[in-house]
Amino acid sequence: MTFLSIKIGAWFITGLAAFTLLWDASKPSESHLQTTGQITIVLNSVVPTLPTVAPTTTLPYKGCMEYLNDAIVAGWPISESPMILRVMQRESHCIATAFNAADSNNGSRGLFQINGVHQTWLIKDGYIKKLDDLYNPNVNIRAALHLWRMVGWSAWKMPT
Repeated sequence: MTFLSIKIGAWFITGLAAFTLLWDASKPSESHLQTTGQITIVLNSVVPTLPTVAPTTTLPYKGCMEYLNDAIVAGWPISESPMILRVMQRESHCIATAFNAADSNNGSRGLFQINGVHQTWLIKDGYIKKLDDLYNPNVNIRAALHLWRMVGWSAWKMPT
């Protein structure tokens, strides 16, 4: 048997298989039910919503780069990206539920380790309802942006 005859045989079998599959696909299903009225299809959203997070709640892990992306989407300037990463890494190691009880300002919470001393104006400005809201990374990122817009990076006392 020559190489050419094997190749022609393979093409023939492949074509025959494709023809058979298409022939079977064109037949109506025997178990197909006949409908005589309106068909309603309900589509459910597959977009997850982020729950309110308490310190004991476990979130799916995100890394620093994902949180940086969240910060840019929240309104942080892209030009501040290196400092955003530096602050999140230094303050919380990019752990959204980080808490520093040793902070004398009523503890620090979340990615940017926002001090509890800011509770009053964060509530007044509508960023949080209680301090534990700062464990939600999206809330923490927006509150940190608001703080940064007011006083710049001095709130984090970053070494030069």
